[in-house]
Amino acid sequence: MIVPFRYQAPVGALMKTLLAAALFIAPCYVFAAEETEPVMLEKPLWELGVGAGALVQPHYPGSSEHQTRGLGLPYVVYRGDVLRIGDGQSARAVAAENSFYELSLSFAAAFDADSDGNELREGMPDLDFIFEVGPQLVFSLADFKYSDTSYSEVELSLQARAALSTDFGSVDHHGYVFEPMLRYRHYGLFSPNFEGTVSVRPVLATRDVHGYFYDVDSEFVTAERAQYHAESGYFGTGINFSGTWHINDKARMFAGMQTSFHHGAEDRDSPLFEDDFTLGFAVGFIWSLIESERTVMRP
Repeated sequence: MIVPFRYQAPVGALMKTLLAAALFIAPCYVFAAEETEPVMLEKPLWELGVGAGALVQPHYPGSSEHQTRGLGLPYVVYRGDVLRIGDGQSARAVAAENSFYELSLSFAAAFDADSDGNELREGMPDLDFIFEVGPQLVFSLADFKYSDTSYSEVELSLQARAALSTDFGSVDHHGYVFEPMLRYRHYGLFSPNFEGTVSVRPVLATRDVHGYFYDVDSEFVTAERAQYHAESGYFGTGINFSGTWHINDKARMFAGMQTSFHHGAEDRDSPLFEDDFTLGFAVGFIWSLIESERTVMRP
């Protein structure tokens, strides 16, 4: 689940501009570019290490209040024929693939939020840790190689996932989300050691997903918070920017910015909804400590 954000501008015009930039402007920053096959590199089958970082994000989609988290986690990459973890993408289980498409089972997750720390949700149940699982079909639309030896790729992902939440004592199902995503990734952008990515991800969701964030049941009605029953439909559009600096073969730094636009979203009338546009940031580093001797060919 992305964290949607809003902006007082027509979504259609915004989407057209960003899609045009991702598909045409970014690949042409070097004048001599030609379409080519994906660049395959020899990489370790698995890597283990450590990672740490900081994350600033809204409490929930459309919230004006933010939370900051510091993270220290094991770093795991696995590049198997079926199971693939990390390496700049979420975990997924690949069912079929060739040079044009990949059919896989993908996973995503989002942090929980304490309602007592949020003015609009005070006295309501906390928002639990959310995770999603479902099929995705990824199409490789174009690959480019440039005169400065950098290369890039444009992908379209069609993702349909079940949304679930957990307090690590039980698991609740909250409906389904559909997230088509257009992603442009440039390896060697501005520097041989830098990798830049921009993605555009509109989200549609069933009523239960909307309701998890925006419903107000009768028992939680106050003078400032009216009863509300959410509807299914358009949830918001996320536009993400990220960069990774490869310090050496073992260490890398990363930074990301996530924006969400909610103009035209289904449940902007909820008393829990505040902002049409929200913004989140993440920074951190990864240090790979050990890796397998066995290698595989991967993009």
